[in-house]
Amino acid sequence: MQKIGKRIVVVVVSASGKSSFSRKLSKKINVPVFFMDSIMWKSGWNYIGDEETAKKINEVSNNTEWIIEGYIVKKERTFLFEKSDTIIYLDYSPVVASWRYIKRWWKNRTHARPELEGSPEKFSFKFLKLVWNKSEAISLDKFLSEVKKQEKIIKLSCPKETRKLLASIY
Repeated sequence: MQKIGKRIVVVVVSASGKSSFSRKLSKKINVPVFFMDSIMWKSGWNYIGDEETAKKINEVSNNTEWIIEGYIVKKERTFLFEKSDTIIYLDYSPVVASWRYIKRWWKNRTHARPELEGSPEKFSFKFLKLVWNKSEAISLDKFLSEVKKQEKIIKLSCPKETRKLLASIY
């Protein structure tokens, strides 16, 4: 059995399945999930800006229980990582992440995902390249290596490990 606390950050290279995982985790432990896409973007993929994003992250993280998932702006990572009880890092292979990006785009190309209303998926070879190269992982790995309590990081390398974790949480 795995105990993970009530303040959880779920990070990953884009398109690896953090939203789906976070929904399942939220349901299992009865903790609300906050999607960074909902925090950072307005309808039509309009970014609200770093300052407003930071303000919203601070508001959410002042709650006693939360799951925050998604790409966290670099300026807020250290603060949020230190404030969390657990950091779950889905470090999947480029093949898995790229395949999931293509599936997500296909499924949501005409209507938006629930966490990003008014913003249907747009396919981008540039974004696919970012996912394939795991470009986001470089800075994410750096920030994670600086977390004071390394034992609160759970790094999962494949969907099977993620399913196992979910099954073991109480």
